[in-house]
Amino acid sequence: MALTGCGSTAAPVDASQGVVGGAGDDAPGNSSKLSGPAASWFHLDALELNVYGLSYHPDRETVHREGLDNQVNPGLALHYELVNDARSVTFTELGAYRDSGRNLAKFVALGYQFKYGQHWRIGGALAAMDSETYNNGVAFVGMIPLITYDAGPLKLNAVYFPKFANYNEIAAYGFYITLPLGRWLR
Repeated sequence: MALTGCGSTAAPVDASQGVVGGAGDDAPGNSSKLSGPAASWFHLDALELNVYGLSYHPDRETVHREGLDNQVNPGLALHYELVNDARSVTFTELGAYRDSGRNLAKFVALGYQFKYGQHWRIGGALAAMDSETYNNGVAFVGMIPLITYDAGPLKLNAVYFPKFANYNEIAAYGFYITLPLGRWLR
């Protein structure tokens, strides 16, 4: 999640013209209008809403025995794209959902996805998680693999929560959609 700004250079601001990369400088032809101080770090179009979900647990016998068989996992998260260029997307998220043990799982994450073709994104997120279901109720940090299909007006996402010691005792796949919240708020 701290992978922002890698390999990018900022074009100079020409205050008299009100544009970035105005005429007479050596920056590529970038003529974006400045819309005030907030535009320098927050872009409403980069704000999205994750709507959770569903999950699937391959080890059906263990999830039933342990009471971790909740496969309907409603929840919401704010998703913000820090960098979205031709090759990749760097993002951050903050949210909560009803987990497989029927507890509220809260998280904050920083992620990176490589763009594969026009619609696919493959990568992962480093997430700090807190739920009674995971790690005996003690908050922890884990790596979450993530694949996304960008269908334009919405994104379809799949994550994998691997079985890992006491942190997550049963592997699970999660499925959710992402909606362009910033476009609706304008």
